[in-house]
Amino acid sequence: MPGELILTVDDEVRIGELVGMYLSKDGFRHLNATSGKQAIELIENEQPALIVLDVLLPDMEGYELCARLRQTTDVPIVFLTCKDTEIDKVVGLSVGADDYVSKPFSPVELVARIKAQLRRNRIVYKRQAEVMPSTVISSTHVQLRIDAHEVYVEGKRIELSAKEFQLLAYLMQNARQVLTAERLLTHIWGYESNLDTKTLQVHIGHLRKKIEINPSSPSRIKTIRGIGYKYDEPIKEH
Repeated sequence: MPGELILTVDDEVRIGELVGMYLSKDGFRHLNATSGKQAIELIENEQPALIVLDVLLPDMEGYELCARLRQTTDVPIVFLTCKDTEIDKVVGLSVGADDYVSKPFSPVELVARIKAQLRRNRIVYKRQAEVMPSTVISSTHVQLRIDAHEVYVEGKRIELSAKEFQLLAYLMQNARQVLTAERLLTHIWGYESNLDTKTLQVHIGHLRKKIEINPSSPSRIKTIRGIGYKYDEPIKEH
């Protein structure tokens, strides 16, 4: 983890400098971009391990940048912004962010969240490698290809964010089992405390829009009220 590059995207240079100072104390390298365009260039050239992103940028909204990045990269993204309503957070998570921190903020807490995201990525990929001997998981209508990071619904390929892919894989891997919200959050996000079920609800809703015939009446990813969720199609062996 030490030595990994963290990119902050914030037109307030002092914010980037403050975050960079705290990151350097823990051995991280740091760069700051002051616009969406500059961020895209740095991401392509430097390949950061994680991105800390503001919503209010001079040339585009952070939400737009996040959505664009999710088309090409699975790198963890943490929003750091003064926009702190519940709707703001839901939008941020919906476009592919992994965490959402409101300003004013604690630099120590932010660094802790960054470490948690990086640690979670390692844990998730390790678990997937250990638990999934097959590179393909299929149900009646959905096929998930682990190595290629591809999902097909009724034979048509669909695009999923990294979190959506991990969530669907875990649900299908445990098909017909009821998985609690806490278990899903712990496995996918690596949270150890202060579990935010809204994060899970947003991602489940987003995933349903992509794989369900009728997202408002889901037949594949079902809600078990007061407990969690289950994937309700039988899995085919490969």
